[in-house]
Amino acid sequence: MAGRHRKRPGLPVQIPQQRASRPVGMVDARTRVEHLVPDDVLATHRLNYLTRCGAVILAASLTEPGRSRCRECAR
Repeated sequence: MAGRHRKRPGLPVQIPQQRASRPVGMVDARTRVEHLVPDDVLATHRLNYLTRCGAVILAASLTEPGRSRCRECAR
């Protein structure tokens, strides 16, 4: 019959568990030092970010990798 379709029963789908948030490395435009920035802070989409060590950094876009990594953030 035209217009009638047999529907299959839906398959049970499980929603995957979300990963624990991981900090992201970001290079400071002023000092060229890489700091770790938490995911929730990155979600604000600003130019200045508060890092794990408490420093406020200016996000550097399209820059070379930093000279070094922040020792306080690595702890």
